[in-house]
Amino acid sequence: MSDPVTYTFYGTTVPVLLNIINSAINALRTAKKEQSNGSLPSDQEILDSAFGDMMPFRMQPLLLAKFSLVAIEALKLSQIKCPALKTEYKTLDEVIDDFVGVLNVLDNIDEQAYNDAAEKSCDVPIAPGKPALHMPGLADYIHGFVIPNSYFHLNVMYTLLRNAGFKLGKGVYINPFMTEQQQQAWAPLRG
Repeated sequence: MSDPVTYTFYGTTVPVLLNIINSAINALRTAKKEQSNGSLPSDQEILDSAFGDMMPFRMQPLLLAKFSLVAIEALKLSQIKCPALKTEYKTLDEVIDDFVGVLNVLDNIDEQAYNDAAEKSCDVPIAPGKPALHMPGLADYIHGFVIPNSYFHLNVMYTLLRNAGFKLGKGVYINPFMTEQQQQAWAPLRG
């Protein structure tokens, strides 16, 4: 079987989070490449973009990364210190750099310690001046809150980029989730 997911707490969460971050990086790098070839919105315009009552683009990467990192850091599950995520991005390159830092943390999680921490509780700070939320179990928190929220914020970023005129195809979003074998199997359908 070529699917790298194993059915442990680690196997059902960390690879998913890695794929989500890689998808975000892929979308941002593709947007930067498109941006350099034409008259698409500037980084500042993209970062300020919003839709309806949603938070602007600049908040989406922070929200995507923050919730998993605070629990990983609180329980000391990575051998790498979590990056200090920016609260006010000025360029898309800064967003990409922060996401690369998040990948580094996720890649350096001690798998056994992570699995052992599945039932451990942790406190998750939400915002300055607000009380931290007490999460009674890491597995419940990651499966029930972090992963769905990560997909949500990834989708918001992707949608805001598309809405700004970037031609991000489905492959830009989904390829980071596919194994090399899957990408080869689907290659004949790509023009």
